[in-house]
Amino acid sequence: MSAITLAQQGIEALDKRDYADALALLDKAINQGTNSPAWLLARAQAHYQLKDYEATLSDTALAYHSAFERANGDTRRHLITAQYRRSTAYFQLGRYADSDCCAKWSMLLAEGRPVSENDGVEKKVDEAGRYTVTYEEGLADKENQPNYGLGGHASQSPAGLGETGFKREWARAYTWRSQVLARLQALPIDDPGRFVNVTKIPPKPDTKKPAKTVEKKIERAPPASPGGPVEKPPVTPGSVPDEKLKLRSDFYQSNQDVTVSVFCKNIKKEDLVIEFGENHVRISPLPREEAPYVKPGDREATSTFILADTIDPSGSSWTATPRKVELKLKKAVPGHKWRAWAEEKIGSVDVGAATPTSTSDAQPSAAQAPVAAPALAPAPAPAPVAAQAPVYPTSSKKGPKNWEKMGEDEVADDDEAGDVNAFFKKIFKSGTPEQQRAMMKSFTESNGTALSTDWDDVGSRKVETVTDGGFVPKKFES
Repeated sequence: MSAITLAQQGIEALDKRDYADALALLDKAINQGTNSPAWLLARAQAHYQLKDYEATLSDTALAYHSAFERANGDTRRHLITAQYRRSTAYFQLGRYADSDCCAKWSMLLAEGRPVSENDGVEKKVDEAGRYTVTYEEGLADKENQPNYGLGGHASQSPAGLGETGFKREWARAYTWRSQVLARLQALPIDDPGRFVNVTKIPPKPDTKKPAKTVEKKIERAPPASPGGPVEKPPVTPGSVPDEKLKLRSDFYQSNQDVTVSVFCKNIKKEDLVIEFGENHVRISPLPREEAPYVKPGDREATSTFILADTIDPSGSSWTATPRKVELKLKKAVPGHKWRAWAEEKIGSVDVGAATPTSTSDAQPSAAQAPVAAPALAPAPAPAPVAAQAPVYPTSSKKGPKNWEKMGEDEVADDDEAGDVNAFFKKIFKSGTPEQQRAMMKSFTESNGTALSTDWDDVGSRKVETVTDGGFVPKKFES
């Protein structure tokens, strides 16, 4: 099979997230003697997903030199991607200063700056050698953000016009830097991750394929022997460093919530127990690729995430698929921007009492006999109580106002009666899409006599007109 066919199959496997197959196919393609930068970068991505970060760095360095030597229309794109992948690998290795330098170089290349420019990024250190760029400086570093170009190549637009064609690549590196610098800022002052040990042009590897990768491949598929297949030595509890057990995650946020994706293969939703506390989230059991012995109850089956800020546990929730756990964390202080979301600790770390959000969080005390329970899953939303009407937030000195009982036994304050429409607009604007749909449906169908934010209540029925107080609705007749 030709190298091109093998490489195409490898990239297709990479797109399907079959990283082991992608690595094997790309190995064969590259070993036929073609140092294609695109193939090397694809193999680097496969190494990264398989958590072989040293091999990732080796392939990105080789891709960088190969792209530079070829000097064709795709060279700059390959150089930009190589610097970005260097950044992500250094991040996983705890070398956060090096990671930010590479992300910055990726941005500069996307801006159309000269490849060989001595920009001094790695020299921004103090007298002790600690990297001095701050999180705030990273956020403000948008002066030379490029616009979309005509065809995706820097050569098609003169440098300095802001149209290099690499806006997406620039935005990717810029966004990634916020995560890197947030982690860097949280490090102790003398942590090794604060020191720069990287150069703009990576040293060229001696071989196309790092020796470490070959060793790993041998471990995965040991040679057969006359006595039968050779078994790999068993992996025992505690033999895998915590850093290798940590999971990849991503997050985004709104004024009210932080939504987090925690990636892990072969998750069984029915077995998960997720505990929300004001300053932590604990998830168990988690299967670990690096520790195949893991089972419920093992230390390595649990991750405790120490949150960067506080949450409202009762308003937080979760869902799960076989490949990830998604957390929706309700901010304790709405509108406050989180710079990072959490630091992962392996095991059940003691962080104080947690506030359960579902029956799956409750743990029996020592005095209680264990009781068999059904498979655990996210608790359903509590059923609406007919006797209790919704209570909406208010700035009134008397506290929350029950608007459905307005006029029965109380009189609105002047500040509340002044602009009711503005108040309801504020509720609508701050509500979730589901709450907004509920408000629109209930208000329209009831002819303006009822308002609800509970979609579970009004979504499947017609909201009738409220006729209390002597009001009799009449249909319009032409």
